Amino acid sequence: MSGLVVSPFDRQRYVGSVCTVRPATVDVNLPFAPRPGSTHVAGYSLQRGQVGEFVVIEGEEHAVLGRLIETRLPERDRLTVEPTHEVDQRPNPVGVVQLLTAIDLETGIPLRGVPISPRIGQHVFSAHPLVVKQVVEAGTTPEAQRINLARFPHARDTLVSLSPTQLLGRHCAVLGATGGGKSWTLALLVEEIVRLGGKAILFDATGEFHTQNNPGITHVHLGGRKTDQNDPRRFLSFPYWDLTESDLFVLLRPSPGVQAPKLKEALRSLKIAQLVPGTATHGLIRKVGALRHPFEAACVQHGLALRRPGTYFDIQQLSNQIWEECVWPSGFNAAQSGNWGGANANEQSACSTLMSRIESELASPNLECLFAPAGLEPLPGVVEAFLADPAQRVLRISLEFLSFEHSAREVVANAVGRYLLGLARQGRFMAMPVVVLLDEAHQFLDKSVGDEFSKTDLDAFGLIAKEGRKYSLTCVLATQRPRDIPEDVLSQMGMFIVHRLINERDRNVVEKACGDLDASAAAFLPTLGQGEAMVVGVSSPMPLPVAINRPARPPSSRSADYENLWG
Repeated sequence: MSGLVVSPFDRQRYVGSVCTVRPATVDVNLPFAPRPGSTHVAGYSLQRGQVGEFVVIEGEEHAVLGRLIETRLPERDRLTVEPTHEVDQRPNPVGVVQLLTAIDLETGIPLRGVPISPRIGQHVFSAHPLVVKQVVEAGTTPEAQRINLARFPHARDTLVSLSPTQLLGRHCAVLGATGGGKSWTLALLVEEIVRLGGKAILFDATGEFHTQNNPGITHVHLGGRKTDQNDPRRFLSFPYWDLTESDLFVLLRPSPGVQAPKLKEALRSLKIAQLVPGTATHGLIRKVGALRHPFEAACVQHGLALRRPGTYFDIQQLSNQIWEECVWPSGFNAAQSGNWGGANANEQSACSTLMSRIESELASPNLECLFAPAGLEPLPGVVEAFLADPAQRVLRISLEFLSFEHSAREVVANAVGRYLLGLARQGRFMAMPVVVLLDEAHQFLDKSVGDEFSKTDLDAFGLIAKEGRKYSLTCVLATQRPRDIPEDVLSQMGMFIVHRLINERDRNVVEKACGDLDASAAAFLPTLGQGEAMVVGVSSPMPLPVAINRPARPPSSRSADYENLWG
């Protein structure tokens, strides 16, 4: 048994014997279960028959690792545990053990599934924490290069550490109800990424991770402005010209019929005014009675630049350009057939509400980071500098000051995700893999924002989950509402860290998305304490209950102190 750190069949850890065998579970006699309290063997606690305990079933070539999911008394012994029972008769409890995986006794390597079922009469032992640790951590990654994630709830001095590939390589989902410990887990992952010399971008929806002030973390804000010259915070813009046309339509909300096509034309005209200045007068394309050919030739010549985000235009001229677009398509006689016609008063009247809406949006302080980027650092430039600087490890983008008004927060976060995916497709992360951590992920996934006439799908982070891995861009999605995450996105997650989940629909969604989390393991989720979680994933041989390590700098996610602040 040179492959195992300790012998799995320690007689002092004897629990009982197998009395019934089924394909996925076995029944075990538990003669020591009625004894009160737990004992200790060699410094490790010994539960001997407690629900949730890991056990090892003796075999010739393999040890079968299982988990006790139920204990009960046979009907005839039911009253033997009552204090009123007169006859001194010992109860004979029986436990149900779910079979999880088998361990090769020679190498200590866990196997997928259980190749040989246990037999009746085989001895069952309480699993030593170091055996469980070895099964979970199976791999060749040195301890120093692993993520120190958690400890065992019943053996707090036994550390559970996973390799970055195991935990983050196939995307990771951190799920759990409010107060379950999701934010702690996210903060811990950030600290471990910094310690291991990785790179990550954290989208902080509420600003609670401002406590992460260790070296290597860069803090920036989208939305808001400095309060005064002494304000040390860095406020960024995401310039409007980096948004797609559909993003702008969601923010500006043109009605169908006249407004939407005129807005589309105006955006194209303003881009041509910048690309071919000779066609413009004072930054505008004047169309009343003007020749159409020069403008149309410029549109053909610059077709690619017109279609992609990133082509600059002057949005301050947008309402004026919409007014210029309200013309008849051609002149009234044959001599003027190559020209635009005169002003169309009906269209000008129909577009007046859109023009006033645009003026108010451009002046809105909540949308300054989009429409008034002057004086603010552009986010794309900050991301480029972050990727180029080896000293920067985590870029925290706080969205706390970004308005929910007109879906601006969702649109901007989606645009940043799309920008990162564009960098990934160019192969920018192949030499240094990047992890995107998205807090409150349900706000940015599985949603269409806008009305029925101008809407855009928030699909950037879903696309990162589906195709980012091949470009070395992976994501960690943290949410308290797994039912609001698209099923096809959850199914891409290779690792789940599931904190307490009370809602049955949430548990069903997680159970369905994660093949290794069956109903008996999911049944433990509502009873998990704060900071406890079930770690389960593709590269994990079994669902593992753990107590997540406390981060060095916990996030500020506490509620108000009503007792001390009131009265």
